[in-house]
Amino acid sequence: GAEWDIFVDVFSQPPKLVIVGAVHIAIPLVTFAAAQGFRTIVVDARRAFATPERFAHADELRIGWPGDIVQELNLNESTCFVTLTHDEKLDNPALLVALNSPVRYIGALGSRRTHAARVVALKEEGASDDQIARIHAPIGLNLGGRRPEEIAVAIIAEIVQVVNRTDSAGRKG
Repeated sequence: GAEWDIFVDVFSQPPKLVIVGAVHIAIPLVTFAAAQGFRTIVVDARRAFATPERFAHADELRIGWPGDIVQELNLNESTCFVTLTHDEKLDNPALLVALNSPVRYIGALGSRRTHAARVVALKEEGASDDQIARIHAPIGLNLGGRRPEEIAVAIIAEIVQVVNRTDSAGRKG
């Protein structure tokens, strides 16, 4: 029989960073995430924040209820997910979608007190302790920064750390 040489080149989709909250921190976070090769998707219901002028550098800007939009985004193992709004009506429904998906990283902005209240609310909506344990909160590596750009660096640094983490057998994840 005939022999064939077949060349297969697999192009995986770039990892996604879904950012719920078109807040000031999100502006540099989109820049830093893009530099790391992420496709950036910014989601917010508030048109005053989610403007094309502020987020011209994002791959996608989606305006609407985050809980609804996030369900349409095919969250998968190569997706990282952050909530930045500080508004539980926007953050929590989106977090519940992320918690029920195989996303690689989930981070939520807010103080320890804010997160404690968030945990109670998420449990009332049916989230398990194991699911809640997936949330990085307070978000980001503790770099001591206060400015939005510094917080964005801390967030992207934590995402890079989690994505590159390997287990004892050398497997990523």
